[in-house]
Amino acid sequence: MSAALRELASWYVAVALLLPVALLLTRLGLALLAWVGVPLSARQSLRVGRGALLLALVLPLLATGAHALSPAGPLFTFERSVARHAGRLPAPTWNAPAARAVTPARASGPSWPTALSLVGLGLAVGAAVFTGRALARHRRLLRRLEALPRVRGVGRVVVALGEEGTPAFSAWFPRRRGPSAWVVVPPSLLEDAESFRLTVLHELQHHRQRDTHLAFARLVLTGAFFWHPAAHLLSRWLASLQELACDEALVASGRAQAHAYAKCLLQAALSLPGAPPLPAGATGMSHPTQRRIEMLFQPRPLRAHGVAALLAALSLVLLPLATLAQGAARGRTVTLAEAKALAESSQPAGDVPVVVDAQVVAQVNRLIGTEKGRAFMKRALTNLAAQREALLTGLRAKNLPEGLLAVAVVESAVTNMPETSTNPSLAPGLRGAGVWMFIPDTARRYGLEVSAKKDERLDVTRETQAAAALLSDLHARYGGDWRLTFAAYNQGEQLVDRVIAETGSRDVTVLANAGKLNDYTATVQAGLLILRNPHLLD
Repeated sequence: MSAALRELASWYVAVALLLPVALLLTRLGLALLAWVGVPLSARQSLRVGRGALLLALVLPLLATGAHALSPAGPLFTFERSVARHAGRLPAPTWNAPAARAVTPARASGPSWPTALSLVGLGLAVGAAVFTGRALARHRRLLRRLEALPRVRGVGRVVVALGEEGTPAFSAWFPRRRGPSAWVVVPPSLLEDAESFRLTVLHELQHHRQRDTHLAFARLVLTGAFFWHPAAHLLSRWLASLQELACDEALVASGRAQAHAYAKCLLQAALSLPGAPPLPAGATGMSHPTQRRIEMLFQPRPLRAHGVAALLAALSLVLLPLATLAQGAARGRTVTLAEAKALAESSQPAGDVPVVVDAQVVAQVNRLIGTEKGRAFMKRALTNLAAQREALLTGLRAKNLPEGLLAVAVVESAVTNMPETSTNPSLAPGLRGAGVWMFIPDTARRYGLEVSAKKDERLDVTRETQAAAALLSDLHARYGGDWRLTFAAYNQGEQLVDRVIAETGSRDVTVLANAGKLNDYTATVQAGLLILRNPHLLD
């Protein structure tokens, strides 16, 4: 799973967690202000509701940005563990190379698809289907409106006569040519000029307030969160607030008298008692009438700074919740900045360096963030505890650093196994044998007997000596570049030499991003980072 998709998934989960909280806190805040005698007007309440929705959508992004800039004060045990071992994190690398999707090297190794990923896939498909269906209905509505008789048109605004039995409504369509703002009124209103005028004013006010634009946005929101009751409740509540705000604006501006407007609302409710629901993405007058009429005769003043104060209070409550939700959604993952800090703080002098790039971070998160990955690494650490001295003896005989144990970890989880073994390995390519997974040709080249009678690859001491000789030769061949050494260990020095000659580059990150080398080097570097920071598996 790429870093971009993982961040998108964590944002989606965080928003899903914040939506019900934002809805509840907003309604409680408005109710509390009304209870203490300082209620907000309908227009201000609408702005607060929209602001709360915006906070639910934006705060998880801010939490992610803050975590990337300075992931201090972690909320979870895993994050505290990372922060404790990483120390002060470096500044973010803004010009880091784009993350490349890394696929598992071998089917037998840890793989991402789990029940959780299948649920995520189902949600993505469902959101696409529901959003697509809603947009298709909205598109069909436009075709219906184009066929209606028009009463008047000014610029891109059209007033049209609807079908009998349908309520008045307004709709907006994002299009470059032709009418984009529509007002539809029932034909029966032609008999009452005042009601017709007030109805048209009401629907035009929706366009002035951008209610129709936001109705289109709410259509997309409810499609994306089709399964979430809070998304639908919030959408319906905002639609109701839009009607109240529209009524209030008309009466407050003097364009409509309260008694005449109340009469118009009552007539609309009585004439269409069983009217069908409004079309998808439209706003209109088919909302509870009693509350709207009562509001007309109980005006609430516009309170200075009321909206800003309530939204500021909501932000103070929602921001830590957004951080908590984002952390829970991210799960057991480290960022590029965290991985670099861990590599720097755990680097022994004179040992193999961990060069952290996007591929290494992806491999680290695959090994610590999936059940199979953690199981593989925990098994490797357990086996390494028993084999460490035997392996180090062979490496030290060639003056090689301890960090090369990561090769044995990635190749076999430090398991001495024959070629026929079904135990997992993280190394791509041909399957070998032993702890260091030598293939027969390489084993024979370095003095090991591989025959039907005897396979010295299964002699840990002998194979470690051969592995140390091979790694030493490769290290010298590539001028002390351990990353090229790892690439050649897995893919062969002939391929690596050819790639360097063709591209003129010796940068493994560049070569891997270009598809010239596989992800073996990144996997070894990730394994080494975990070996030096085993708390990542806690």
